[in-house]
Amino acid sequence: MVEIFEREGDVSAAWRAFSLARKYGCELPESINSEIDRFAEAVGAIAERAHQGDHKATIDNETVGKIWKNHKNRDSGGAAFRARRDYDIAVAVERLRRAGSSASHAVTIICKRHGVSKTTVQDAMKLHADIRYMGTDELDAL
Repeated sequence: MVEIFEREGDVSAAWRAFSLARKYGCELPESINSEIDRFAEAVGAIAERAHQGDHKATIDNETVGKIWKNHKNRDSGGAAFRARRDYDIAVAVERLRRAGSSASHAVTIICKRHGVSKTTVQDAMKLHADIRYMGTDELDAL
C-alpha cells in the first residue's frame, strides 16, 4: 500500500497502510504520516471553525470528497485496483510462458483476455518482473 500511495498518490492506499500499521504496530514512512496529517488538519480546521460559530463551516460528503481527492484530482482507489490488475496480468503472462507460449504470443492473449493494451501488459511485466523467478508451486498458489 505504501508503494501504491508513493507511486500513484492514491489516498485510499495511504489510509490502508495507516490502518495496517496501527493494527500490527509497524512504523510508517513520512509520506503516509504526512497524508494522514493533511487530511486530519483539513477536516479538523472545518470542525474548529464550526465550533467557533461559523455556520457555513460544515463537513458534508462533498467537502470530505474534495479533501479526499489526491493530487491528480482523481477519486481514490483506482491506483490500488490498477496495482492488483497489473499483478494479475504479470502472473497470467508468466503462466502462459511456462505453458509454452512465446512472450509475444502470451502478451497478445492477455491483451484480449483482460481488454488492455500491449503497453499495459508490458508495463505490468516490468513492474512485477520478480514473478519470473517464482517457483511453480508459488505461482500456482496465486
